[in-house]
Parts: sequence; structure tokens; C-alpha cells
Amino acid sequence: MYCMYAFIYLFLNDYDFAIPVEVDSLGGYISHDVSRHGRSRRSLSEAGDPVHYHVSAFGKELHLDLQPSHVLAEGFTVQTLGAEGINTATLEPSIHNCLYQGSIRNHSESSVAISTCTGLSGLIRFSSEELLITPLPQHLALQHNYSASSGHHPHVIYKRSAERRVYADKTDWISSLGLSINHHADQSLNNFCQWQSGLIGKNGKRHDHAILLTGLDICSWKNEPCDTLGFAPISGMCSKYRSCTINEDTGLGLAFTIAHESGHNFGMIHDGEGNPCRKTEGNIMSPTLAGNNGVFSWSACSRQYLNRFLGTAQASCLVDEPKQIGQYKYPEQLPGQLYDADIQCKWQFGSKAKLCSLDFVKDICKSLWCHRTGHRCETKFMPAAEGTICGPDMWCWRGQCVKFGDHGPTAVHGQWSGWSEWSDCSRTCGGGVMYRERSCNSPSPQHNGKFCQGPGRLHQLCNNKRCQPNEVDFRAQQCAEYNSKPFRGWYYKWKPYTKVEEEDICKLYCIAEDFDFFFAMSSKVKDGTSCSDYKGGVCIDGICEPVGCDQVLGSKAALDACGVCKGDNSTCNFYSGLYTLQHRANEYYPVVTVPAGARNIRVQEMEISTSYLAVRSLKLGTYYLTGDWTVDWPGRFQFAGTTFNYQCSFNRPEILYATGSTNETLLFEILLQGKNPGISWEYTLPHPEKKHNYTWSVVRSDCSAPCAGGRISTKAICLQDQNTQVNSSLCNPETRPVVGSHLCNTQPCPAYWTTGKWGVCSRTCGGGQQTRNIRCMRKVTYQREEVVAHSLCPVMAPAQLQPCNTQTCPPEWSTGSWSQCTKTCGRGWKKRSVFCRSTNPGARAVVVPDSMCKLHLKPKAQETCVLSRCPKNEHLQWITTTWGECSASCGAGVKRRELQCGEKDSQVGYTEFPVRRCRNLHKPQADLEQACNNGPCPEGGTSVTLGWYSSPWLQCTVSCGGGVQTRSVQCLRQGRLSVGCLPHQRPISSRACNTHFCPEDQPCIDFFSWCHLVPQHGVCNHKFYGQQCCKSCSTKRQ
Repeated sequence: MYCMYAFIYLFLNDYDFAIPVEVDSLGGYISHDVSRHGRSRRSLSEAGDPVHYHVSAFGKELHLDLQPSHVLAEGFTVQTLGAEGINTATLEPSIHNCLYQGSIRNHSESSVAISTCTGLSGLIRFSSEELLITPLPQHLALQHNYSASSGHHPHVIYKRSAERRVYADKTDWISSLGLSINHHADQSLNNFCQWQSGLIGKNGKRHDHAILLTGLDICSWKNEPCDTLGFAPISGMCSKYRSCTINEDTGLGLAFTIAHESGHNFGMIHDGEGNPCRKTEGNIMSPTLAGNNGVFSWSACSRQYLNRFLGTAQASCLVDEPKQIGQYKYPEQLPGQLYDADIQCKWQFGSKAKLCSLDFVKDICKSLWCHRTGHRCETKFMPAAEGTICGPDMWCWRGQCVKFGDHGPTAVHGQWSGWSEWSDCSRTCGGGVMYRERSCNSPSPQHNGKFCQGPGRLHQLCNNKRCQPNEVDFRAQQCAEYNSKPFRGWYYKWKPYTKVEEEDICKLYCIAEDFDFFFAMSSKVKDGTSCSDYKGGVCIDGICEPVGCDQVLGSKAALDACGVCKGDNSTCNFYSGLYTLQHRANEYYPVVTVPAGARNIRVQEMEISTSYLAVRSLKLGTYYLTGDWTVDWPGRFQFAGTTFNYQCSFNRPEILYATGSTNETLLFEILLQGKNPGISWEYTLPHPEKKHNYTWSVVRSDCSAPCAGGRISTKAICLQDQNTQVNSSLCNPETRPVVGSHLCNTQPCPAYWTTGKWGVCSRTCGGGQQTRNIRCMRKVTYQREEVVAHSLCPVMAPAQLQPCNTQTCPPEWSTGSWSQCTKTCGRGWKKRSVFCRSTNPGARAVVVPDSMCKLHLKPKAQETCVLSRCPKNEHLQWITTTWGECSASCGAGVKRRELQCGEKDSQVGYTEFPVRRCRNLHKPQADLEQACNNGPCPEGGTSVTLGWYSSPWLQCTVSCGGGVQTRSVQCLRQGRLSVGCLPHQRPISSRACNTHFCPEDQPCIDFFSWCHLVPQHGVCNHKFYGQQCCKSCSTKRQ
């Protein structure tokens, strides 16, 4: 619940009288009765329907179009200042049925807010005028001698002008409230917070928070105007005296001021002040209220501060669910459309201000610059409202100047990053805390995008083992850290102080040793510090987080009355009673003796009395509470291994209770002072342990093997009540039976076959065989086996022989015998036949085309041979050949001869050798051409000269796809070979043919049974095998 105060001051002078009439939507008359208190007349429009009124005022005819309004919350309070002071009234629920708002027909920028409970009362605004209408009081009607016909209801209408204000009225009115408001924000806030603390709402309920709106230019530190916009107590929300803020009304930016100051009241600190957020990002909690590119949003630090506050006990006033009220209907137009930039400037800088029009470029969508006087423009760094015109056909949207109809930048919703690694544990023992974090930056929310949902930090307990008895208390360690730091100029020894309010148990309060003052040394203890001795939980970031009895953070697991985690109270007995005996006063009398191990102890008086409860040790006789006629103050007392809470008040009966369990027997007494008021008591004790009988029993195992010698082992077990096995330490070790193991099932096991590995296949293809060894074995002992006759094994022996590599063999090259060497000495030649044949075993070899053996390298069909060296009698020399024939058969011609390197041979004349063999010999000078003439040619005849002659072209090598065809080209003279033709005139002997594209490929199939071997040998790229074994090669590629 919020309590909001807005002080508006006006002086009314001009007025007029009118008699309003209810009409229909077309202006037709309905009634002079304009009161609609709940609307009981069924013949008229129902409650919730639109209504229409006609009013004549100041020479204008006004048609009011109104709709029901649900803007006021239940319990709304109206304060009226009259001659007799302030009259405060809370609106009844029925009044909400006669509240209306709307507009004046044919006035585009008009607004009306009317109550029809006792006539028409409210505000009518249009153009630059504001009218206040209210039923005419009887004494004013008599004073002005105004009368109306029966059934008519006269009203008075005041004309309100913004120019007519009286400052004295404002001061007197505020002072009459008992509230002092001035420019000094700090003083005004203190006065307002004190004043609002005394306000009580309907049914005695208080508001959760109070907001003061003021038109004064406030200042945080002096009673003069300055640039302060608001003031608020830090973390004051829900506090009676500190849940309040003061806010300067600067126009539409007031909403951001309220949000900023409310953030302080929720415990938020300015961004960039003791936190990682930057103060220049333009968030709502920035020290200076200036949006980031015209957009305001909450920072991640503000979100953490809010979550931290909501987790404290102080935030309890926010837990209750608010009552549902009518949904406020926002205008369909944006604020900047309803109020242009000039009006916004007037709200911020006064009636003479308007939008800056000086010659300098400023983006009003990020900061609204206004002009009052001179050649200077000013701004409060607030953006113009959404929908404000910022250029031709352009308006402000989310901090940017965009075209009409453009919704501006798309909202980017925040997404969480991944979780970080777990931090180190805050404690080494006693239950510390570690955490991991994630950030809302993947991406960060932009352009009014939503912040990530869910926690940004997760905690879990760690190092839960108990600390050593000599370990210093964790809270005491933190207080001791301030021993070496001066406190107000002095050094003290600090110890923990825990007698604080529940909402402060996670603050570090320390008390100075040997002094009686304590102080909050830190706003929060270190993570992992226990909340208190009497309340379970652990402090994390200054908040007491619950810890279940299962030692899980946030768990709701609790001890039952018997002290069992998540128990059902079935493991203990409940004891209770009432002590009512009357005795002589001023003596101690025993009430009940509570044994050690008791839990949930509660002893209390039945009614208020002057007597006192007391407790002492039954064994030692020492008093722990109110002994030796000395009454202890209420509080918490540590004794008997637990904490007792002692409550003693003048207006309530005494109560003493403890969770337990106790470690000694206690005697609860009453120090009787007068009549015994009756003392009730109760506690629980665990069920008494049942005595059990523990005896030894020998357990025999099964034999470990069915044959060849197993072992049977025996062991002794301890039985509880001859039934349940328990730990052996509960039985008498002196009566433990002797146990051990012995052999069993020593007969040999049945014989069985064993097989060896298969041997290598006799063939790689075409069907081979492989064998393996088999043996008949028998297990004789646990570690020994023996070979026995096959007859002792089962009849069906495993196979010893099996076929292998049954696939067809591919063809291969086969060669014949070499011929005799062509020479008996020196280098000669020998030849043999080479052919391709099938190699399937058991079948006759068949010669196949050579193309089928291209998978393998073809053996040589001819090679050189040297039977023996020839005797070294070579005599190389330059030898001139004989003259060749004349180049012309008649007439003049040319004949030629050559100079060759060779060796004369008596058998063949001479043997020619390469010219390089004679390079070291003197080369003779000899004519290699000479003229010749075979006589005159016949008359009319010509010399038959040399010429090139070509054969017809052979068939093309392929039928498509581009091939080659060849022909024979020879140098002939008169049909005989010759060497006299000119080489550069030689015709071509080959040319391209059938270059057209081939038709589509034939189906991909294998033409041979051995095609599966082609991929294995990696020759699918071979032209022949790739085509003939297309299917196998295609399967391999897949």
C-alpha cells in the first residue's frame, strides 16, 4: 500500500451557475437527476455503461462523454481544508461505482474527471481552461438568491486559472496539516516522515510507503533552490518512520525521480559507488538522472540490492498480496502526442520555457533542451517523452528519433551466460559457503528488453565437519579483526554481541570487552557465519538463509519432536503434566525432574503471578536460573548442553523452553510468592533402548566349484536375538567359533573339446583349405588339465578342415621359354611368348585377351643377352659409304653418300657403330654430294624427282569422345624408298577424329566374377578394370 501526497494550491474567483442534465449519446434529454450513487434505477443504463451529461457554463454548451473509472484503490482518503480545519474522509466501497472519466465532445484535447455520487463534482478541462463543478450548497443559493424548479439540481462552476495563486494559502494549508515543507530537502523529508508515521488508514491499517510530491525546487543541503530532485532514507521500506521519500515534480521526468528514490528506500546504492556497475551507463540508480541514449533501465547491481532487501525480515510488509482493483486504462496516444515538447519544457522550466530553437544540433530524444531567455538553452538531461515530434514525420521512440510507424529498435531480451566455477569455501570447518555466478550479458538486455529471469548467484554449504574444540568462534574471529584498528581514537578488544533484533542477526555487532557499549562494525558478517545459537540458518550476503536439518541450504527438512531429521515423532515418548500443589510462600518447591536426553522442554505458568521459575542441576545442586533468591532477567541461557529461552513479563505468564537435548538431569522449581498459579510442563525422551541377546552363528558357503576340487568356507556372524545380523563387535569375542575352509567336489570334470586357431589358407583364391588342431581335455584339479582320448569327449567333435578363399581368381600373365641368344658373343637378343590366361585351379587354362591382364605388369617378351664377351679386336674407323643413286633419272641430278663410324668385318663387310664411338678419331674431309647425269631426258619428258607419298587414313581409335587416326607417309622415288625428300614438306601422319560426345553410360555392372578383388588391389582407376568392374568399384567409393 502506498500513501501519496500531492499539494496543489489554487485560488478560485470566477464562477457561474448551471443545471446539468443527463442525456443520451445523441444529446436527447433523459433526466435532471444527475446523481448515480450505485445506479438503482433499472430502466436507465446499467452501472459500468457510458453516461452523457449536458452542461452550460460561461456561455459554452458542453456535452460530457464519460466512462466508469476504477483508478482509486480501496481505502483512498480525501482531506478537505475548511474554516474549521481539516476534514479527513475515507471513501466507502460504494463510492467507486460513481466515479467517471472521459472527454468533451468536439474538443480533441479535453479531459473530464467526475463523481456522480451526490450530483456532479469534479474537473472539466479543455483548451486552456479548467472548470471545477460541484452541487450548489443551500446557504450559497440563499446568499445569491438563486432558485431552481422542483427536481432540478443547481450546480456552481468555478473557472480555475493557473495565473491566480496565493502563496500564503499554500503555506497556511500545509501548516494546518502539522507539516513543514521548504526548499531544504533533508529537513522536509524528516518532517514528512515524522508526519506520515502518525497516519492510520481504514480499519487501523497503515500504508507500506509514503511518497511526497512537491512543486518546490528542493535542495539537499540548504533552504534554497538547486539541482536536487529527490531525497530518501536508504533501506527504509516498511519502517514506520523511514518508509518515505520526497520528490520534486519536474514534469514527466517525475516518474524516474520516484523510481530512483524508491530504489534508495529498497536499499539500492548509486551505481558505481561500492559496486561494479558504472555510473555513466544512464541507469535509474545513476548518481545523476540521465538516461543512456534516452532510455532508463535498472542495472544488475540494483537488481541484486533489491533481491537482498526482499530476503530480509524487514521486507515483511511487502509479503501480503494486494487486493485487486480495476485496471487503469492508459491513453491510446503516447505521452509526447498528448503533451508536445513546448509543454514538457514549461513543466520543467516554467511557463515561459519552450523547446530550444537556437542554431545548434541537439537530439531531444536523448535530452530535452529548452529555452527561456537570452541565447542559452538548458536541460535537465531528461529525454523527451515517447511520441514527441523530433523532425518532419518523425517521433521519439525508445530514445531514438525514428519515422512515424517505425517502432524503433527491436527489444533485445537478456540471456544468461554460463555458470562460473564454484568459489573457494568461506570456512575451513563448521559449515562455510561457496558460490557460483552467471551474468545477464549473453546478450545484455537492450532497448527495453527483459532482464534475465532466475538467480544470478547460487550458494551451497561446504566444509560441514565440526571445528576443533579449541577453534575460535567464527563470529568472534571477525570481531577480533578490529582489535588492531582504532575506534574513535581508541583501541578495544571486541567480542561478538548477539542480543539484537532478528533483522540484524547477520550484521557484525561487537561489544568492547570491559565496557558496556556495542557497535555494528560491519553491515554484514562473512558468508557462512551462523545466524545465531538459537536459530538455525547461515548468513549469506547479510541475509539469514534457512538450512535444513539435512544440512542443505534452503531445505525445509526439520527435526521432529524426537530430534530425528524428517522424522514422524515415532521414536520418542511424550511426557507432560500440571503442578498445582499449594505451599507456603517464599520457598523453592520442585515441579518436575527432567532426565538427561530430554528435548522440546517447556515449563510455564498457567496465569500471571508473582512467583518465579527456577532451574538447578540435580547432580550438582547448582542453580542455573533464579537461584539463591536472585531473580534473573529474561533472555537466553546456556546450560545442560542446550539453550533455554526465559520469558518474563509483567503482563504475561512466565515461560521457559528449550529445544534440547540436555546432557544432564535438571530439576525445575518454583520460587513461590503467594498462590501457586499452576505450572504446566512437557518434554520428550527417546524410546528406552531394548536389551538384545547377541550370539555367534556359523555360516557355511556353497562349494566354489562343481568338480575338480572346490572349497567350502565357513565364517562366524553375530546375530541379534537369533535373527538379525549385526556388527561382530556386539558379540563376545571369547566364544567366537573356529572357522576356515576345506576341499569339496574333488572328482574330475567331464571331458571337453578344445580347438586351436585356423591355419593359413592354401590358396588366396579359387578355393583353398585351412586346418586347425583339436584336443579332448579334462580338468583334474583347480589348476591342472590333461589331454585324454577323443572317445571320452562328446561324439560331435569340432571340424578340423574347412574351405577358404572360394572366390574366383583373376587372370594373370603366363610366359613361354626363352629362345636362343642371337649372338654367341657380345650382346644379342632372346625372345619368348607372353599371353594372358585364366588361373582357376582344377580347370584347364584358357588364353584370354591381353586386356584382361592389365591389372598386373606384363612380363618382357624380349630382352638382351650376352653369352660371352667377344675378343677385343675392334678397329674403329671413319668409313665412307658408297654413292647413292642420282636424284634424277635423266638430266642433271645429285647423288649422296654418308660418313659413318664402323669396324670392318670380313663376314658382313663392316659393322656400324654410333658416331660418338669415333669422336676421338680424325674425321677425314670427304665430299658427301656430287653432281650426276644419267643422260638427256626424252623429248617432252621431265626428270622424275623424289616425293612424299601417303596411304589412306586408318580407322579412328574410338567411335566417340575424341580419338586418333593415322596413315603411312614415305619418301619414294619411282616406287622405291629414298632419303632425298625435304623433311619440312612431310605430310602429317595422325589427326583427331570422332570428337563428338559419347551417349550416356551403360548400366554399372561387373562383367567378371573376380571383380570384387579389383578394389582390394586399388586399381579401380585403371581404364579397363574400372569399366569392367564398375559395380564393385562404385560400392567401394560409397
